[in-house]
Amino acid sequence: MIIRPITIEDHSKLIPFWKTNYFVNEMDSYERFKLFLKKNPGLSILAEASGQIVGSALGSFDGRRGYLQKLVVEKKYRKQGLGQRLVSEIIKKLKSLDALYIPINVEQEYVSFYSRCGFKKTTQVSMSLSKK
Repeated sequence: MIIRPITIEDHSKLIPFWKTNYFVNEMDSYERFKLFLKKNPGLSILAEASGQIVGSALGSFDGRRGYLQKLVVEKKYRKQGLGQRLVSEIIKKLKSLDALYIPINVEQEYVSFYSRCGFKKTTQVSMSLSKK
């Protein structure tokens, strides 16, 4: 298994991988993804086995907070430590940039996974504003 930085050339392979194992939306367009990688160089990684993408994790940093997004592991590779390895790699990258805080919003079913990765529940309420 190889874990390496994501490049824009990976976009065409990531989209079908995400569609099969998670979801794709307008934020995953080629132009948006290119902008994301440009603003966050070297912070996103993928895992490959036999030349096929089997995991991904996107990292971003706003100068204070670090973010982990799009942690996706192919179904047959889950529960083998790959997700935790990807999370750990992104956290290392963010801490090397002096990220002071790494918040994450997750579905209830993933709370135990992220707890094992070191995240703790807070009393904050997640809210969002979308373009509609």
